[in-house]
Amino acid sequence: MLLLAAAQIAPPPRLIGGVAAIRTVAPGFSRGLPDADEVRARLSGRKNGRSRNSFYRPLKRAHENGPLANPRLKPGATVLTQATPAKTASLSAPSAPPRENRLSRESSPYLKQHAKNPINWYPWGEEALNEAKKQNKPIWISIGYSTCHWCHVMNAESFSNEEIGALMNANFIAIKVDREERPDVDSTYMAVARKLMSDPGWPLNVILTPDGKPFFAAAYIPKDRLATLLTNLGKTWKEHPEQIASTASMVMQSLAPDNASAEIPGAEMLKKTYQQFADRFDAINGGFNPPPKLPAAHQLMFLLRYWRRTGEPHALAMVETTLRKMRSGAIWDAKRGGFHRYAVDAEWKQPHYEKMLCDQALIAMAYLEAFQATHKPEYAATARAIFTYVLRDLRAPNGTFYSANDSDNRTARDEKVLTDWNGLMIAALSQGAAVLDEATYALAARRAANVLLAQPHLQHSDKQQAAFLDDYTFLTWGLLNLYEATFEVRYLQKAITLERESLTRFRDPTGRFYLTPSDAATLLIRPRDTSDGALPSGNSVQLTNLVRLSRITGDALYEKAADDLLRTSVADVTLVPSASAHLMSGLDFLLGPSFEIVLAGADVKPLQRAVFASFVPNKVVLHGGADVARIAPFTKLQRAIGGKATAYVCTNRLCRLPTGDPTKVRKLLGRRISVRERANEIRSRSSTGVARRSPVNVLRAG
Repeated sequence: MLLLAAAQIAPPPRLIGGVAAIRTVAPGFSRGLPDADEVRARLSGRKNGRSRNSFYRPLKRAHENGPLANPRLKPGATVLTQATPAKTASLSAPSAPPRENRLSRESSPYLKQHAKNPINWYPWGEEALNEAKKQNKPIWISIGYSTCHWCHVMNAESFSNEEIGALMNANFIAIKVDREERPDVDSTYMAVARKLMSDPGWPLNVILTPDGKPFFAAAYIPKDRLATLLTNLGKTWKEHPEQIASTASMVMQSLAPDNASAEIPGAEMLKKTYQQFADRFDAINGGFNPPPKLPAAHQLMFLLRYWRRTGEPHALAMVETTLRKMRSGAIWDAKRGGFHRYAVDAEWKQPHYEKMLCDQALIAMAYLEAFQATHKPEYAATARAIFTYVLRDLRAPNGTFYSANDSDNRTARDEKVLTDWNGLMIAALSQGAAVLDEATYALAARRAANVLLAQPHLQHSDKQQAAFLDDYTFLTWGLLNLYEATFEVRYLQKAITLERESLTRFRDPTGRFYLTPSDAATLLIRPRDTSDGALPSGNSVQLTNLVRLSRITGDALYEKAADDLLRTSVADVTLVPSASAHLMSGLDFLLGPSFEIVLAGADVKPLQRAVFASFVPNKVVLHGGADVARIAPFTKLQRAIGGKATAYVCTNRLCRLPTGDPTKVRKLLGRRISVRERANEIRSRSSTGVARRSPVNVLRAG
């Protein structure tokens, strides 16, 4: 990994930038440091005539847990690799008897793992930041999570070492952050790392000046080189602070937000996204090159949507190959079920063993959608196996879900209950209930949702009272799916309430959404990601939520918010749209055509089964009634005919003749949208990009 930062690894006469890595052309970080012009070029996005984003390997932002090789680096460049950690014989100081630091008082499992380090760790907070100013020491921020393998490695090798502890305490104010409890802090410094590194991941180490300006970023650093880094950086700060301040200033300037575009991207952006995936596809092993390979199910979900829109067979083939290879590879836990976080090799044979709730949810949804698209039973079976694992091993007594099983201790479990990840599992279980007609999944989703909604205010976790954008958007996703599975209108009402709150608390004046609410404490920046990592970004999920609610309610507020969100995101996603796959799925929904389906009558279960029998992602499904009519006025006249359950299948509010026949419903949903209908959808959008929604009209099926 190429790391540009203001680090003095070997003391040159002047300091502008530096590198930290496992493997170099010569030992001891003897590689020359970039000069000021190179740092400026890197931060401004132009190095050797290439865009900065060309150094960002698409969709690998979340190389969770460690150092990854970057094949784009020139021969002899300094890189981080997935190889065995470097030998550390030069630091063989014996360990002192265990004692506890400030982290022993914290509730986070990750922070507690470092409670006996010889480092004077602080948790994130004003105490540490004020102490840095008081002592005039740089701040070392180390971010990770409890089931992160490379976090464990760096803890065992370095943070538990007495000599490292002495160097850290002498030269820095050290702060430990659990990224799962403080996604706002993690996102802030991940934004910094993406400016300074080609492939940031965890553990994430960022160094700041005493006044909080970042100048260095690195992932895993082996012990001997960490000692050199700590020594030289401490010396440089004392002797040449102006050099570090200069680089920190350039980093801060690079974090300024981009300007919004005047136009919303069209279908050509979807084609570009597909092509980028096709260019990187591993036709033999599935997934996308280069390794390591994450399941990244939201990428596969985009490809399924592209296949549905265009009929492109290779899009579906990429999805099927990947799902089959994942299921037969070691990334699937053959003993207890569920998928591991990622594989370090191309063939899915060398997994990192942590199993995360969020991954299970997204992967289950990908298998469910593949089942809808192909009707191959093995995809449904894999989704069921994932749910079996989650309901057995990750469900808390109150019905919510724990975060993860550990990678290094297979019996350990991280028992944080995170609202955003629970929202994803509610979405997945609800989708499973509808697609597989499995009532137990709906019951499990209900139980978890009811616990989360019983709180006076939405909060990020059972330990963290604040709430972030992902908590709102992921839970809204879950509640919308839960409504479509159960037709209990209270879940739809709560989804609308959460969406309204998010528009007020997180939206910036131009239309994008911040991760932190407007009343949150101020960080270095107020992060607002549109690029996806191992999970879709909050903005990506927000886009689809807004489109769904615009189709449900007919309220132009939601569609305008969706349009504004896309305009403000174009600059970030145009070069590498495949890095924002879930946002592209939302764009696919927004561009339309889409379906509004209303089921009227008492027993609509057979019609509901028909609606979810095939892959029709861009739809909303409502059960007609007085409560729903208050939310979706267009449903008032859509009633059961002859006392029998009746389905109204509409495309952009133009409805086919109602039917009570499930076979006809499947036929209406399975037909290819005509060129004329696509043209009508485009013409229906106003000059501002907001669709003019017409009253419901009935067309003859033809």
